[in-house]
Amino acid sequence: MNFRTHARTRIAASVLAAGLFGASLIDAPLALSQAPADDPALQQTVQDDEKIVPLGEKAVISAGHADLGPLYVDGEMTFMVRDDSQVPPVWRHLEDVVFEVSDEAKQTLPEGEDFDFTGAKAGDEVWVVPQNEVPGVPWLGWNTQSPKVVDTTDRGVSLEFGGHEGEGDFSLFLQSGGFSEPQQLWNSRLKGNQPMWVELNTHTHANWVFTKPGVHLVGARAVVKDKDGKEHVSEQVVRFAVGEGADVQEAAAAEIAGPWRTAEGEGGSDAEKSGDKGEQGDVDKQDGAISPVLWVLGGLAVAALVVGALSFVWLRRARAERDEAAASIGRDA
Repeated sequence: MNFRTHARTRIAASVLAAGLFGASLIDAPLALSQAPADDPALQQTVQDDEKIVPLGEKAVISAGHADLGPLYVDGEMTFMVRDDSQVPPVWRHLEDVVFEVSDEAKQTLPEGEDFDFTGAKAGDEVWVVPQNEVPGVPWLGWNTQSPKVVDTTDRGVSLEFGGHEGEGDFSLFLQSGGFSEPQQLWNSRLKGNQPMWVELNTHTHANWVFTKPGVHLVGARAVVKDKDGKEHVSEQVVRFAVGEGADVQEAAAAEIAGPWRTAEGEGGSDAEKSGDKGEQGDVDKQDGAISPVLWVLGGLAVAALVVGALSFVWLRRARAERDEAAASIGRDA
């Protein structure tokens, strides 16, 4: 299998280092709106006549800019990646792409508990595809800027988490600066598809964090409803070879083995299946599931109510019988 490596690095002049993962390119909630017009790091124009690389042409992206995004190909909406690590940019099928994340992506978690949700502790090293561009590391974001998508879509696009396979944990989050709380988007330690709403004509980057090296597969689903009310869904796998020893060929051939995530949480992570709740606390409690202890307590409460009701009925019947007996004695006298 032959791979073409693209590694053009472009440093955004507006990026300033601030905090663990640098200053944010955009400060946005889970419903992601359009990037600020004055943010030069996110300025780009997407055209519908951009080249689409034929399916089967493999590529490794080890540095430079790339965006995930919905695109219509032969009338069908497909979740693809816009490879801007070369000039001019081209769209690639995600099954043909591996993001190679070298040890240049290593970062150390700072003191405190703000990043415990990643599955790592303060002082631990993690691998980060960062929110701000870093030399020698892929700069992966997403955009909803395809003119046809903008013209035909009703309001926006839902990007959903399809699951994670690989050693350790995966998380995706935004941070507006070193002193701002991180905004979690996707987390392999939690259940469900964790949808995020992305407004049309949006270009955004976030932090993709892996706690262990190796091959990592991240399921990603794009859901687009057009103005005629028809829903278009494309499920893809984003492949990462993380760390110096990770096998790019293995990442290219790997597939997610389990079912895709749903809102109910099928196809959960290894932590969920093993009962490990992680640093976020009780996963079942976060998703509204009822623990066995609560079931027992609830059953006892129901039993107590039933006994109380039966006791009340019995007392009323005994009192009525007593009154009837007293009235009968009065009549006999």
